[in-house]
Amino acid sequence: MRALSRTPGRHGQASIRRFSDAVPMWQNRSMSDHRFLIAGGGIAGLAAALGLARAGLPSRLFEQSPVFEEVGAGLQMSPNGVAALRHLGAWDAVAPNCVIPSEIHVRDGRSGGLLQRIRLGKAFEERFGAPYRVCHRADLLGGLLAAAQNLPSITLETGARVTGAETGPAARLLLADGSAIPGAAIIAADGIRSTLRTLISGPAAPVHRGHTIFRALIPLQDVPPEIEADCVTLWLYPGGHVVHYAVSNWRSFNIVAAVDAKNEGEGWSTQALQSELLPRFAQACDALALLLEAPAAWLKWQGADLPGIPRWARDNALLLGDAAHATLPYLAQGAVMSLEDACTLSRELSRGLAPASAFVNIENTRRERTSRIQEQSRRMGRVYHAKGALALARNAMLRYGGSSPALRRMEWIYRWQP
Repeated sequence: MRALSRTPGRHGQASIRRFSDAVPMWQNRSMSDHRFLIAGGGIAGLAAALGLARAGLPSRLFEQSPVFEEVGAGLQMSPNGVAALRHLGAWDAVAPNCVIPSEIHVRDGRSGGLLQRIRLGKAFEERFGAPYRVCHRADLLGGLLAAAQNLPSITLETGARVTGAETGPAARLLLADGSAIPGAAIIAADGIRSTLRTLISGPAAPVHRGHTIFRALIPLQDVPPEIEADCVTLWLYPGGHVVHYAVSNWRSFNIVAAVDAKNEGEGWSTQALQSELLPRFAQACDALALLLEAPAAWLKWQGADLPGIPRWARDNALLLGDAAHATLPYLAQGAVMSLEDACTLSRELSRGLAPASAFVNIENTRRERTSRIQEQSRRMGRVYHAKGALALARNAMLRYGGSSPALRRMEWIYRWQP
């Protein structure tokens, strides 16, 4: 188990001044080293640490890997995600590696026809209070990590695998090396296959939703000229869909393809061949076909989310992020919901509540919204993969309805503020 050192920096100093104002009533000076314990060093865990710091609370985060790293696809940072990052003091660290897309395009995957265009300029930003950006998950994690490393109230420890916890009056995290770490409370941010979820909420396994998802990352220069690289593009196809956009400050191009399929395993980074994917898009238009042929290899995982679990909070322990409400990626809100969780954690603990009371409030505040995200993400998967008459009706609605209905449907998501 290794604690990471910090290098003070411009963003961190600003964050320290801003985050040191509030100290909850239940925490006194004799408890100043009685830290919140965070299991998991992914996006949810680091965001939680920043949220606690904003509330004036120290934390100790445990990541089982020897280094902080994020595998996976790109992500779309909608306005509510940008608002959350600003609140957590991490936006300045994340923004330089984001890409500013010009528009969102929805196209028919067989004809190539443009079905809908959403402009992402000044009017969009004014409407929702923040811009729309795209980035790679690793860029988001790197920005959160940089912000956390600059805050002395956050201790980051790698090579520390959490195996269990005690959630009574004296909270303790149990590690694989046999140690038991005491703390003020526990934040279980350890993902869709959470180790601590059964302890807090009872057994709840991820549910496969009938999709296999493929992802690839290629250099920007390898993108076929037929593809509009400055747009976020969604291709709709019978039994599947494709999304792509530039990431990492225009250095790379992210491609994600989802297809209807039976559950074939639970791996997140299983190697996949072109021959597994290309036949599923055999009638794709030229531009889409050329793009899908560009990556030499793909990675795949099974599309799964969590069913509604009985509880997120137990005593002084709380499930956060994917551990509580993992969702399919079809609304591009999985990572953003973790950021919103962290802001809500910060707000409730800033009110001076004891952790157990604050955690119940967090669950009550967040459950309805995250459940709705899960339900609509499943629905969008069905809409994107529609066939026959349903696909024709969908395309007609997109083509002739314009962008206004789509923006109105997203307002309840995008207008969220910390």
